[in-house]
Amino acid sequence: MDAWKDFRACGLKHCHAKVNNIQLHFVEGGEHHTETVILLHGFPQSWVIWRYVIFDLLKRYHVIAVDLRGYGDSDKPEGMAGYDKANMARDIYVLMKHLQLAKVALVGHDRGARVARRFALDYPDHVVGLGLIDILPLEYVYDHLSTSEAAKKYWHWVFQIVPELPEELIAGREESYLSFLFRRAPHLLERLKADGAWDEYVRIWKQPGSYQAALNDYRATHEIDLPRYRMEKEANRKMDTPCLLLWGKDGNLAEQPVLDIWNQVATTVTGREIANCGHYVPEEQPAVVVREIMPFLDTVFKTRET
Repeated sequence: MDAWKDFRACGLKHCHAKVNNIQLHFVEGGEHHTETVILLHGFPQSWVIWRYVIFDLLKRYHVIAVDLRGYGDSDKPEGMAGYDKANMARDIYVLMKHLQLAKVALVGHDRGARVARRFALDYPDHVVGLGLIDILPLEYVYDHLSTSEAAKKYWHWVFQIVPELPEELIAGREESYLSFLFRRAPHLLERLKADGAWDEYVRIWKQPGSYQAALNDYRATHEIDLPRYRMEKEANRKMDTPCLLLWGKDGNLAEQPVLDIWNQVATTVTGREIANCGHYVPEEQPAVVVREIMPFLDTVFKTRET
């Protein structure tokens, strides 16, 4: 059940690189392919969220699955500084320079998708396409938090930016908080425990500074990213990078006009809702993610060649 851990058999390797004043951990495979896909996970996870997607991608692409700053086995600097999405996107850009990669496709879930969006705005010449999974623009989310339905779905966006209190409540109860988050998706926690991913998530969640870093990620989003997107020069700016949006029918984006919302901030948007799926799309419906993302990647890389 946990064959995804057998890196040698699957052609994957653990790597570390010193970039942007921190050490990033990433998993890499398929270096013989000429086109590169970088996978960026969300909260509260690590590269492991891609374990059932990555092997299909490796058949065609050079794949790098990164542990974002503050997550997994990457460094976890103290304080909020550095967790704004522009700096986290710079982590990825500097990693690309370190690996001598000129252009890539980025696929991100949750927080990773927010880093991918920022990357496309700040480094448009270095990305051919974006896969954004189960997110809406953060400024849209904050503008609609006053509705009762949004408050139920995004309660942690408020709780986790409160100074000091979340740390006091999570300390010593790390597994309880983690399991509560995963129980938002029916049967996901059972699946994680069956295939070994739960033990891995608990391991990284209990590392020194781990949940504190995740909290600072959210605080930086509110204190730094949100004001930046509301600046006039940002508010009137659209991403030109082609975007594929995927979201769970039973997740946070349920019954939202997702493509219409993203069309306000991006010029080329396609995508679809995934049935029988909540927020953790790559783990809940990995086969559908592969089926949707592969043609998109083929198209954006082919467009680059022409």
